[in-house]
Amino acid sequence: MAEMNIPEKGGKGGKSRSKKQSTRVDLTAMVDLGFLLITFFMLATTFSKPKAMEVNKPAKDENQEVEEKPIKQSKTYAIVLGKRDMVYCYVGADDATGVNVDSVTFSRTGLRSMIKDRQKAVQQQWGNKDELFVMIKPLPESKYRNMVDVLDEMAITGVKRYAIIDDFNSIDSLIAVGSGNRLRPTKGFNSLKLK
Repeated sequence: MAEMNIPEKGGKGGKSRSKKQSTRVDLTAMVDLGFLLITFFMLATTFSKPKAMEVNKPAKDENQEVEEKPIKQSKTYAIVLGKRDMVYCYVGADDATGVNVDSVTFSRTGLRSMIKDRQKAVQQQWGNKDELFVMIKPLPESKYRNMVDVLDEMAITGVKRYAIIDDFNSIDSLIAVGSGNRLRPTKGFNSLKLK
């Protein structure tokens, strides 16, 4: 039982007062009330729920034939995720001839600035930066965290059209071989320039 004792104070001078009993306060109910309040707020409080990024997928309609229009290569941007948190970016092309590949990291001066530069280039050429289509291609040795980081960059930079693609072309094969990632190379392309 918790209690609080208040000691007696001696009087001044020679006069003696009648003895008073010490005041005793029982704090057991206060401790019980404290634990009840803590328990109540722990059970009644809603914790913040984790927020997930929404990825909209089109509904598949089997009755309707969808005619896919090819996207012009000048409107595309490929982001290849490699191992050791490296990202390789290039403007889409039909073959690997004369393609410049930039290797960047996940930073403001890295991937984010590359995406913004590409948006500016699409804005200048096509009049609307929303025409940019980003292809995200994770290599087998890339980390899941890197995929989440790239999706965050899409939201931060305001890219409206992007897709996660697991179909690798000859440029992606050369990037994988040049960076030490696991992917079989395609023969016949040697003109890739890694920066």
